[in-house]
Amino acid sequence: MTRSKSGFVVLSSVRRRVRPRPLGWATTVVAWAAFAWLVAVPVLYSVYLTHLPGRRAVHDVDLGRAKENVALRGADGTVIRGWYVPSRNGAAVIALHGTGSNRTGVAAHARMLARHGYGVLALDLRGHGDSGGRSTSVAWKLDDDVDAALAWLSHRRDVDARRIGALGVSLGGEVALQAAARRPELRAIVAEGVIGSGPADLRHGDADPFSLAQVSVMAAATHLLAGEGPGASDAELVGLIAPRPLLLISAGPTEARINRWFADRSGAAVDEWNLPTASHASAIRTEPARYERRVTAFLDRTLLGRSATSR
Repeated sequence: MTRSKSGFVVLSSVRRRVRPRPLGWATTVVAWAAFAWLVAVPVLYSVYLTHLPGRRAVHDVDLGRAKENVALRGADGTVIRGWYVPSRNGAAVIALHGTGSNRTGVAAHARMLARHGYGVLALDLRGHGDSGGRSTSVAWKLDDDVDAALAWLSHRRDVDARRIGALGVSLGGEVALQAAARRPELRAIVAEGVIGSGPADLRHGDADPFSLAQVSVMAAATHLLAGEGPGASDAELVGLIAPRPLLLISAGPTEARINRWFADRSGAAVDEWNLPTASHASAIRTEPARYERRVTAFLDRTLLGRSATSR
């Protein structure tokens, strides 16, 4: 008998084992609720993360300036597609979207950056949009493809290879951290909505014990289904990125606490911006004017060497 069947039998037998009968029913309901919360939900979500059920279609969008279609050879030769807006200031930013999205998910970010003269390479992550590869939302399975983007940008005449950064939202932020920890060519990173790859990071967001248990199961199942582990928590990645500059953007108190923990691992190289009432990964929609000021000032300073007063 398999473990799943054994667990089902045990849970189903609770009602018959406990007396009086009303207490047996109550205990059964609690047992099933605990099973659903601590096992079924995290395992099913892990299956979703590692095997996304579909892809969102890419549709044409206006990025404010002329763009070109790009096809890169990512890790293992997989084709990674995207758009590129040429640079007017010698710097370029790789824009990375969130789970289940594609390059259109960072269209507003690309328009903003292009408006300020930055080259923007907005990619469909592996398994998303028009890119090849299996659909997945596991950051450590995607970051190797950023190597191809870095190589492509560093050979463009409009880009100074010493002035390349990355901007990632949610999953894209995790991918940006993973890539930047390996590749010092990424000189500045904007990461929004990153909350860690497991319970070690979430613990610093003051999560309750039940949520930590749920995340632990989800992390273990994700690692098993993905075939390998990330190798480092986000806090460790932030430490590896230092002393290069990093801007962490968070929504709500939990993300803020976790990002504070990340910053403590890196020190003065990390800037933090929290939007207390925003939802996850919605900063550019919640406060577009402030977002533009904060992000472009950060990139102007770190990639172009401009102070706020010289803009």
